[in-house]
Amino acid sequence: MRTIALAALAVLALMAPAANADDSGDALSTIDAAMIPAVHDGFGGAILIESKGAPIFAKAYGYADRVRKIPFSLDTVAQIGSITKPMTALAILELADEGKLDLEKPVKTYLPDAADPAGSATLHQILTHHAGLTDTCGDDFDSVSKETLLHRCMALPLAHPVGEDNYSNMGFSILAAVVEKISGESWEHYLRAHIWRPLGMHRTGFAHFDAVPARDFAIGYLDDKPQGVISDNIAKLRGNDWDLKGNGGVQSSTLDMERFWRGLTGRLPGIPPGAVRGMTTPQDPISGEAWEGFGLAVRLDGNGKPYRIGHSGSDGTFFAYFGWLPQQDIFVYVVGNNGEKNVKPIVQTALRAALKIAGIAAPAPPAPPK
Repeated sequence: MRTIALAALAVLALMAPAANADDSGDALSTIDAAMIPAVHDGFGGAILIESKGAPIFAKAYGYADRVRKIPFSLDTVAQIGSITKPMTALAILELADEGKLDLEKPVKTYLPDAADPAGSATLHQILTHHAGLTDTCGDDFDSVSKETLLHRCMALPLAHPVGEDNYSNMGFSILAAVVEKISGESWEHYLRAHIWRPLGMHRTGFAHFDAVPARDFAIGYLDDKPQGVISDNIAKLRGNDWDLKGNGGVQSSTLDMERFWRGLTGRLPGIPPGAVRGMTTPQDPISGEAWEGFGLAVRLDGNGKPYRIGHSGSDGTFFAYFGWLPQQDIFVYVVGNNGEKNVKPIVQTALRAALKIAGIAAPAPPAPPK
């Protein structure tokens, strides 16, 4: 299964007056009500909503491991899918902030032996899915070395015209290779040393973790069949994991994802403000009011200002949503382990509650996946 992203699950409508405390309480109560049947149907996961930097809803539901009856918690480590991409983008932008990269230069400036046509794509084009690259070079758990990525995968013909918005997982694997070349560190080590540890994200990793017990990892369930833990499957690839590296496969706890958001919004130190501006500024169009930032999707209101920023990810089993309303300073994170089709309605419920708290009219039906 491929790691995918849904840049937005709903389109916001007109602005309404700010919600009062009673409205907030009513909005949050709808979440608990929705979770009763969801848990009955096998949902295991967590929901976190913050307003102006303070948690107003933080709960976990169901089981992280049904067989051992281990409850899901805010500390449970679960797959975040394509929310890996904003982390890879941030690594690129940090290196650019240090003057080590130029986003308008082609990839082969930094990976001289990389094959064309992908080698001629600029970092900017890849960061915004406007390079015309094919989505994948295989399945997530195909054995693909970095050399294969650089020489065979990057030589694949372009799948789309350069300049059009077309999602590419492979593009972010290429960016991970650039991070390794310029930093002299492995992609995962760079993220841990320069992003995760500085932000206190000690329960986040790809193939390696900082002493997290095995019982703290969530098991995924697709059609009620256990799918295991993704880092176990990554370990079997023995480093030949370049169909997934950079674009998906990271696991994290709900509280660690809160720390990531706090870092992006300046509540925790360590992330260069210039890098954050690159991620949260509309760079290239998707359609309508939706734009690509560098590694994040940005939606603009009628005044051309961002009203929602975020990313989501799925491998079909786990589904996670990471997003915020910058004008109202509200953050929403949802993760679930029992199939994308079952978790997406929970995300919509949480988003609707957040919108009501923010005083924003109810959203229209969800947009189709990219």
